[in-house]
Amino acid sequence: MKQFTMGMFLALALAVASCGEQEKPKASEAPKSDKSAEPSVALNVNDPNVVKISVPTIQCESCAKTIKTGIKDVAEAQEVDVDVDAKTVFVKVSNNSLDTQLKLERAISKSGYSTPSFQRDSVAYKALPECCQEGGMEKL
Repeated sequence: MKQFTMGMFLALALAVASCGEQEKPKASEAPKSDKSAEPSVALNVNDPNVVKISVPTIQCESCAKTIKTGIKDVAEAQEVDVDVDAKTVFVKVSNNSLDTQLKLERAISKSGYSTPSFQRDSVAYKALPECCQEGGMEKL
């Protein structure tokens, strides 16, 4: 079995502390059940103005924050929610059209994440924290 050095423990502790932190539920929120088939988002996913985008490389809450920041530049985007466990982004939009969905997917790809229509921007991907890259926590 491989011996762990103090440096390895420190690197692991820093990675866990800086990335992948789960947002703590508010006191008024009930704990979410892991067995629920419903997405863990605040938006009404059945609303015709909510766009659902699969983002298979989402790893943690840091990824979700990066994606939300990237989507803010899309004029049609009104509200964004990310289900990290389902690796899905939900966006309430003012105009639900193919053009709007492509704008959203392009914004996500420019943030460093692949979508069904666009490959991730490689420069943005390399700038992501290591834990947000595929296999990030496994690299430690």
